[in-house]
Amino acid sequence: MNEDRDVVIVGGGAAGLMCGRVAGQRGRSVLILDHAKRAAEKIRISGGGRCNFTNIHSSPEAFLS
Repeated sequence: MNEDRDVVIVGGGAAGLMCGRVAGQRGRSVLILDHAKRAAEKIRISGGGRCNFTNIHSSPEAFLS
């Protein structure tokens, strides 16, 4: 595979997909790379409106001292 792309995005999550969409709408050829077999896998399995299920128990107290 030796094709040129205008934009290469690493990460097929919400932000990566949105960037790809906007770039595509602006006429750019886009390649989105992700470690998962399917793009948006975390969004698909999150449910309940929480896109990042891996941080479900995070709070400001965990990051501020």
